[in-house]
Amino acid sequence: MTKSIICKDVFGSQYTVPVNELNIRVGVYAVIIENGKILLTRQWDGYSLIGGGVEKGETIEEAIIREVKEETGLAMMPDKIIHQATTFFKRNAESKANQSIQLYFTHSQLRGEISNDRITASEKTYTHGTPEWVDLSEIDKINFRHSVSLTTILRAYGEK
Repeated sequence: MTKSIICKDVFGSQYTVPVNELNIRVGVYAVIIENGKILLTRQWDGYSLIGGGVEKGETIEEAIIREVKEETGLAMMPDKIIHQATTFFKRNAESKANQSIQLYFTHSQLRGEISNDRITASEKTYTHGTPEWVDLSEIDKINFRHSVSLTTILRAYGEK
């Protein structure tokens, strides 16, 4: 009997997928916190971290620099990996299932003006508006759409 795994989408729907149908994906995410606020992107019907998949031939450092530039217009230098997770997800019922190894980075040398003029055609289907600084005291009031909870990520940030 073939082993199966449960994959979730950003809305919490679950899909049973045979493991031989999983794509392996490495994802990198920036935890950008300054002056008591975290920079988040508007995705689906809520917020998510800045980041995405590592492309073939790219290092994880190159990927996080590219993702931050694409999604925010900002330049940054990756600092420490503060958290890692393995998740199983599908974008929607029709999409391929992914086993995602996710790495969460802190940053240094953040500079530039916020814009999302560089997001990809695929990202334009679920990204709305420009990234926003969200006050850390307000995060319990937002709809966070990411496979790892913001509480878990902020706890790791606090332990860095």
